[in-house]
Amino acid sequence: PLSPTPQFIGPYKIESLLEKGGMSILYLGSRPETGEPTTIKVLSPKYLTRDDVIKRFLHEAEIIALADHPNIVKLFGYGEWEGGLYIAMEFIEGISLRQHLLRHPISLKQAVEIIIDIAYALCHLHTHGVIHRDLKPENILMTEGGAIKVIDFGIAQIIEKPKEESSSEHPKVIGTPIYMSPEQKEKPEEVTYASDIYSLGIIAYELILGKLCHGRIHLSLMPKGVQKILSKALQPEQKNRYQDVVDLIGDLSNYLHSPTLQKDSMPSD
Repeated sequence: PLSPTPQFIGPYKIESLLEKGGMSILYLGSRPETGEPTTIKVLSPKYLTRDDVIKRFLHEAEIIALADHPNIVKLFGYGEWEGGLYIAMEFIEGISLRQHLLRHPISLKQAVEIIIDIAYALCHLHTHGVIHRDLKPENILMTEGGAIKVIDFGIAQIIEKPKEESSSEHPKVIGTPIYMSPEQKEKPEEVTYASDIYSLGIIAYELILGKLCHGRIHLSLMPKGVQKILSKALQPEQKNRYQDVVDLIGDLSNYLHSPTLQKDSMPSD
């Protein structure tokens, strides 16, 4: 049975329970200084004995703290409270891109604009040495005003300059298979920024297609102008892919402002 909703978590007053996930519980709270709504993510009590899970939970807070960008969820604070550990983030009113795809038609222009916004969030993370590693439509929220916010950095990885981790531990594959690059499935320790770009390529395909593809990609279904861009983002060999998301943003922006986009748009758009 779920314990009753706490009145406070750290300095945050709790209004209600939002959802209970596998490893964490989300509450809606408010900030003491401003009263603005806040999402409070609490580690499930059963994991408080698991050092690896605690480390990952706090690591997520560190990554969000590092990232300060309009397309990435903002961190307000994190720490310990009597029920364990919490992370306080901006409350985003909106639905996941997955829900959006299932409910609403998206025009080609809007799809490309959304992809560029996600790419800017990635660019910001990559500049700070962070690989997201689990980019998928569930982890991207769209607000009522159409703003894009990347969330969920539970398995993101900070690229350390010295390799501290001993390679004797076999890294477990964590992520979501459909959105995962071939190298992330085969050798999770070898993910690079290009691995995130692959995941974004699959999301881009789904946005332009207008529905979830369940891992089946047929680039011939794509408008002519984006086939080449998606093909480069989705190269099975890491080295043949976009190495820097800035180049992908450049190609997408050129396409967005080109007469080709007009030609490629469906009459229904």
